[in-house]
Order: sequence, then structure tokens, then C-alpha cells
Amino acid sequence: MNRQLTRLPIKLVKRVLSRGSRWLYRRLGVQFLDKPQTAAYLAPYQRSMYPANRLSLTEVIDLADPSKVYFAATQDESEPVSVWLVEQANGAFSQLPYGSIRDKQHVLCTDINTDDFYRNVLHRKKRQQISSTALIAPWSHYLDGVVWGGYYDFVMLVAGKLARIKDAIPETLFKEALVAYPLFKTAYEREYLSLLGIEPTRLLDSRTTQVRFEQCVLANTGHWFYPNKADIDALRKHILPKLPPPTGKRNRIYISRAGRRRVRNEPDLINLLLQYHIEVIEDKPRSVAEQIAIYQNAGFIIGPHGASFVNILWCQPGTHLFELFAPTYFPDFYRNMAEQLGLRYSAYFHGPAETGGWAEGLEDDIYVSVSEIDQCLEKLLNK
Repeated sequence: MNRQLTRLPIKLVKRVLSRGSRWLYRRLGVQFLDKPQTAAYLAPYQRSMYPANRLSLTEVIDLADPSKVYFAATQDESEPVSVWLVEQANGAFSQLPYGSIRDKQHVLCTDINTDDFYRNVLHRKKRQQISSTALIAPWSHYLDGVVWGGYYDFVMLVAGKLARIKDAIPETLFKEALVAYPLFKTAYEREYLSLLGIEPTRLLDSRTTQVRFEQCVLANTGHWFYPNKADIDALRKHILPKLPPPTGKRNRIYISRAGRRRVRNEPDLINLLLQYHIEVIEDKPRSVAEQIAIYQNAGFIIGPHGASFVNILWCQPGTHLFELFAPTYFPDFYRNMAEQLGLRYSAYFHGPAETGGWAEGLEDDIYVSVSEIDQCLEKLLNK
């Protein structure tokens, strides 16, 4: 309790400074562009543009109880995405510590928002300055481990964007440019970047290094949860040829979770799954290549909703994803991704849906009725 009390003034000071800096910069004539305004501002520099994808998603019902509807039939739409190559004149553009690009009058928004600019004002660490002909700036948010910073965020919002950039600019430029953003500093980040041809010597943390550049390559994120098909296709195009192709019989697998959103009665569930010859994949560190191989060789995947399911990117068409949820938190973005990839999709949670806020049950563990799951698997696997 005492610790909380001592932290309150610090939080209050930061909030006051944040709002004060917002007011000050606006008074100085700085414009904080939103995503559409940024796209319009960068239009003269556009190198590629992919329109929004429109999907017709069918209704998802409970396999044991058809009257229970998880997701209604709907029309989903992603956002258009672009790549821009800014030819800089007289050092007009610069990169901020949180990764965003600005000129003297505009702060650009190529990702979700510009909120981190105000935290950036409080950034007082002196950055090392280096010069480069070209900079690729693929990400513009500080990583807090709560909203930003997970495996899904890196794969879809950073690696996907870099793969799209690789398709849009000359190969020599991609190979020579420095890449700077607030690094995730994880093994999977290093492995993905290596697969995309980005050597560690060209990778910089924008929080500690400021790059002065003549050219800057930018790309926008699009929708946070519903990625544009261009990024899905670009990732598969550039990653899969670097790894062994799938071999042998396709497996039935259960993806276990040891952290938040784990299955509370998992031992009972596993006893059932083994009867259906479903292999249990333990939650432990694996290389990117190992994760891709697991999903590439799967024909049926079941498990609690989590970041690991971004790996359905690597599945073969026709693979079936069966997501387990808590009734307090059941987002549909893997349903969307499955449709784009030509996969089959099912969902389950025990009991009626609860009506709290969107992220109220974000960390809730999951209870499953083994008998209900048995009925679902019987229909799916023993038809």
C-alpha cells in the first residue's frame, strides 16, 4: 500500500507534463496527424498501396449446441496499407525515440496513434547520433508489455510491415538501409529479422540512437487486429522458402498455455484429447523455425486463445483451428485470419457469454466442460 501511495505523485506529475507538452507543442504550431491525414501527407512519396480486404464471414456456432452462437455472420474489412519512400531535403525529417517520424510542423501517425509522443517529451536520455543514406522506420510505439510488446504485435505489426516494405522498394535499398525502432529485444525478433535479410549490424534501437538520413522508408500498420492480406502474403512469401517444407502426415495438436488464459482443468481435457490422438504441445520456449514447423505440419489445432495462434500464418490450407475462450473474452481476429488463409474455424466457451467491457476478461483463465468438448470433437474428427 505504501508503495502505491509513493507512486501516485509520480503518475500525477507525468500526466500533468504530458497534457502540458500537448498544449505547448500545439501552441508552437506542431500538428499531430492521424492515420488518414498521414496517408494524405505522404501521398507524393507513395511506392505501393494495397486496398482494404472485404471478407464475408459465416456464422460460428457451438458444435454441440447449434442454438449457441459465438460469432454472427458478418462483413469484415481490413484497412488499406501503403509503403512510402521519403526523399528528404535539408534534414527536414527526423526520427523520435519512440520510432515515429516528424518534420518541423508535423508528427506522423503510421501505426495506431501518436500517444507516445507525449511520453517521448519526457525522454531525457541523450541519444548517439549516426548518419545513413537510408532509414527504414517500421514501428512507432514504446513497448510496455501490456498494450504493446508481445509476439503477435511483432509478427503482424513489425515483421509483416517489413515484408511488405521488402516488396515495395529496390532490393539494394532494402539491403543497405538501417532499421530503427524501439526494439523488442527478444530471440524471435532476431530470428524473424534474420529470415527477412536484416543483419544485426543494420538494426538500431531508436530509444538510444538517432539516425540522420537522406531517405526514409515508412509503412502504415492498417488495422491492429484484422491485418491486410498484403502483409499475410508478404510474410509467407519471404519466410516459408527459407525453411524446410512440411512433410509426412498432418498432425492433430493441442497448444497448451502456462500463463494467463490457461485451461484450469487442463489435465482432464488432455485425457480426452489423447483419445482423439491429439498431441500436446507444451508451452515452452521454441525457435521461430520450430514454431513454424509445428503449425505447418498440423491438420487440426485446438487450444486457448493466445499469441501463439498468430502462427496459423504458416498453416496449409484446410487446417482447422478450434479456439477455446473464457466467456468474458472472446475476440474474433483469428477467425478473420483463418478465413484469409483458407482455414476452417470453430470456437468454444463454457456457459453463456458475459457482457462486460471488451478487455475485461483479457487475463481470465478458461474452464471447459470435457463432455461438451467431447461432443465437439466427435462431430469434427469422427464424422
